[in-house]
Amino acid sequence: MAAFCIYGKVRTLLDGCVQCLVCNLSTSLDGIEMLPDNLKDKCLYLMSKRGLVSDTNISKVLHQKLKVLDLSECEVSDVGLQHLLKCPQLKKLDLNSAKLSRSNISSQDTAVITLSTSCPHLRLLNIGGCHLLTDQSLQALGQNSHFLKSVNFSKTNVTDNGVIALVSGSCSKTLKEVHMDGCINLTDEAVEGVLQFCPQISILLFHGCPKITEQSRQALEDLTMERAAPMKQVTWTIY
Repeated sequence: MAAFCIYGKVRTLLDGCVQCLVCNLSTSLDGIEMLPDNLKDKCLYLMSKRGLVSDTNISKVLHQKLKVLDLSECEVSDVGLQHLLKCPQLKKLDLNSAKLSRSNISSQDTAVITLSTSCPHLRLLNIGGCHLLTDQSLQALGQNSHFLKSVNFSKTNVTDNGVIALVSGSCSKTLKEVHMDGCINLTDEAVEGVLQFCPQISILLFHGCPKITEQSRQALEDLTMERAAPMKQVTWTIY
């Protein structure tokens, strides 16, 4: 593979071409859409890190074999996320905005519902900060995401009912990690539901939930005494 030197670093010709495409998105989008999947992945990686993926261009870079998608730096709404229909092999999606809360993911939950039905192999999902999401999202994941191992729905508008629907659903035996910190509507029932229905749970974060009490800490202590493998990480706030 040919290579050239830029600022003291050796970069392949291929990487240089990808950089050029991403730096000139306004004129290169149609060209990116025609690339083979492995090159689309390289473009998508750079676009994601630079916050360049948007509703208007996301359909150009998604493809059927895509397995990992990081949109934490990008401004994408329900409209753009509907294109996840094209990604049946997706295993990991990060929507947790690194900059601010997600007000562009609507309370109609259409994005997560589409994701749960169109991406059956989903393992890791981060929708933390999508504060308008409701129980409908968790219910859809509980019904359809059979292989889900890690889910982050921190700082969302969910209630105990949504959490119970998720953890008692099709992913109850696979879930190992749940982040529900900052969900102000949750009570001890949500924590106890996770502990009851998810035998493999090892990471559980529920700090910043003002309705959760000492009862949850006691339930955690009882679980720790009963199981052979200890919890890896637990955080909570007792008010």
